[in-house]
Amino acid sequence: MDHSTLRVAILMLALVVSGCMTGAGVYEQIVLDTAWPRTPSIVRPSEGGANRKLFWVPANLVAVLALLIAVWAAWPVTAARNAALTAIGLFAIINAATIGYFAPAVLRVERNSVPPDAASSWRWVRLSRLRTVLALGVNISLAVAAALLVQTSGAGAVALAEQVVAD
Repeated sequence: MDHSTLRVAILMLALVVSGCMTGAGVYEQIVLDTAWPRTPSIVRPSEGGANRKLFWVPANLVAVLALLIAVWAAWPVTAARNAALTAIGLFAIINAATIGYFAPAVLRVERNSVPPDAASSWRWVRLSRLRTVLALGVNISLAVAAALLVQTSGAGAVALAEQVVAD
């Protein structure tokens, strides 16, 4: 595998990681977020509910690593680098919002007796959907970075991209 093909493969891997994170977020919104405001015990691990931290903490660590390596992979091509940096910027916004608002709010629900159908719980669910929009932006930015890298990298990278799409 030549150097340019390796760089494209790294960007594709980061895109897969990002796509899995987005898919997990959408799944969580469809399954948990439609139910937990009515039944807060669903997200209270102490009551047998889902422990979101078991997935999201390791998943975010993997995503950070994948995004940092993706920036390295995209670095030689200015437009690809900018797209990868955009992906990291959007991911940073998602995580800042999560750390600043979403995680503390859901931890309050996990630890306290928040009544069913609390307005704060429904507000959390509505606002959380904005994170999915930003996550889609991460995916699009990584896809653009990969496409730009393929475009400027030569036949080996193009063959890898065609193989990935065909599989």
